[in-house]
Amino acid sequence: MMVELEKVVGKLDEESISLEESIELYQRGIELSSKCELKLKEAEDKVNKLVQKEGDSDESVNE
Repeated sequence: MMVELEKVVGKLDEESISLEESIELYQRGIELSSKCELKLKEAEDKVNKLVQKEGDSDESVNE
C-alpha cells in the first residue's frame, strides 16, 4: 500500500495530468492513507498488548 501511495503522490506531482485524473489520484491516495493508518494502528495495538503481557509476566515472576 505504501508503494502504491508513493506512486500516487509522484503522479500528483506531475504537471501533465488532467484535473479529473488529479481528483481520482487524490481520492485513491486518501483511501490508501486511511488503510495504512489503520494497519499501523493495528500493529501498534498488537505491540502494546505484547508489552503489557510481558510486563504482567515479569510482575508474576517477581512475586
